[in-house]
Amino acid sequence: MDANAKVKPLHISLYLALFRIWNRCRFVNPIIITRMEIMKMSKIGSPNTYSKALKALELYGFIRYHPSFDPNQGSKVDMYTFDTGTCTPPVSKVIPFNKHINNTLSIKEEENSFSEEIVSQENTDMKKQQFTPPPIEYIKIYFQQKSQSDSEAERFFNHYESNGWLVGGKSPMKDWKASARNWILNIQKFTTKAKEVSQQRFQNQNKAPNNTQKVKLRPISPPPSSNNYDEPL
Repeated sequence: MDANAKVKPLHISLYLALFRIWNRCRFVNPIIITRMEIMKMSKIGSPNTYSKALKALELYGFIRYHPSFDPNQGSKVDMYTFDTGTCTPPVSKVIPFNKHINNTLSIKEEENSFSEEIVSQENTDMKKQQFTPPPIEYIKIYFQQKSQSDSEAERFFNHYESNGWLVGGKSPMKDWKASARNWILNIQKFTTKAKEVSQQRFQNQNKAPNNTQKVKLRPISPPPSSNNYDEPL
């Protein structure tokens, strides 16, 4: 195929689909195919494109195509063996799977196996991405790099250790450094808010019931005594 400049990716995809069925048939010619099945395997969406590509493969000398005009029967394709340049089947005592139903079952088994491999790989990736809580020493080092105190790092660790390392109390944590950065950004905000609350409480305590500011009055000295200390007792 590399020597033929007219070969396009769709021809290669179609040939590989035919080759897969040929492989399932133990490389015995001819193989039985259906348009819907081969289009799905080769990822060709247009029936016209499929017909043109199939005829092109025959024209380029890769296959021998025997179309079937009966909708209940599949078409036949002979695959060339390029070591001999013919379509003669290799010598084999293995019973060929020439029936379309056997081809279909083989393809489905292959697709199911491929799907199981994908699911297994996804499960492996999820296990690799599973979050592991960091030691408090790592958190202290990271907070020191951000110019924060060890006590703030301990508060961060104790907070998330107590709630099972959940972000917002709901979602499992994925990146503790990102949560630490958010924690540091919120330190100043929480400090300012705490000062405002404390100041508001102080003002409320010094207000009279009619919402007026309490006035601290100076203590009044007691009136002078009426006793005359010049008279003898």
